[in-house]
Amino acid sequence: MADARLQEEHAPRGVRRVGLVLRPERDLVDALETIGDWAGAMAVTLVGADGDRRLPDGFERRPESALAADCDAVLALGGDGTMLGALRLAAPHRSPVLGVNLGTLGYLTEIDAAHLGGALAALGDGRYTVEARTGLALFPAQHTGLASQIAYNDVVLSRVPGRGQAALGLRVDGELLVRYASDGVIVATPQGSTAYAFAAGGPLVSPRAQGMIVTPDAPHGLFNRAVVLADGEHLGIEVLASSAPVSVELDGQLVGHAEPGATLDVLARPNAACVARVHPGGFAERARRKLGITDPAGLADFDLAGHQR
Repeated sequence: MADARLQEEHAPRGVRRVGLVLRPERDLVDALETIGDWAGAMAVTLVGADGDRRLPDGFERRPESALAADCDAVLALGGDGTMLGALRLAAPHRSPVLGVNLGTLGYLTEIDAAHLGGALAALGDGRYTVEARTGLALFPAQHTGLASQIAYNDVVLSRVPGRGQAALGLRVDGELLVRYASDGVIVATPQGSTAYAFAAGGPLVSPRAQGMIVTPDAPHGLFNRAVVLADGEHLGIEVLASSAPVSVELDGQLVGHAEPGATLDVLARPNAACVARVHPGGFAERARRKLGITDPAGLADFDLAGHQR
């Protein structure tokens, strides 16, 4: 798959080898039976992780790190956490991920379990599109003890409860932008704009956009706006001397802590991963449906096209 940014016009072929990433400790018998029946009828090879006893006979089994290698697509069965885990496994192999929501909201997932059969048929026939997703490359200073990593939703620096407020300085390409005394700072991808950043007052951004969104969490000051940075702009975050230690989270997972004096650099990485789309709805339809966006009572008599009912 080319490194140029993927667009919806990308025309994939029908899948012949599919990896499965399963939500931990979840009964997936019905979904696995549906997938197994489809794979048998279509001569599709299914690949699962070594040691997962929920997988029926007939699966090719591999170490989790190699699960997505040479797979035409990866199915993520679970919720948003499972989807993010599948993106991490599939990204090095450029395999598109199709999320199947088996939970409640599942904003990042493409379909609900009830539509699994139709989605599988679309994958088998090549009736799907592939969209790129931006990642965030985190480059911490050596003395933090953190490793360089990629996030697909967000990088969050948060104050540790009981340890005082976070005091953070933000620089863009080496130039000071702002210093925050706050509960923390959220750096989100466009895809991740619907998660923690949205709850903190950040904007809703199409997942097909590029760049990153920087949103303060409960800042103590006049400047409380989110900032959108372009691809190629380096964000430097300094834990100021007056700050308490802060926790560092990637995609909701704690990866360590940063002490006063530590610096972390974040850079948007276009084309870090890709997803498979089979649902006809676009960004606006998905946002209204999954975020429960409603209209004022006075506009309830108009349909989505703006026509009066």
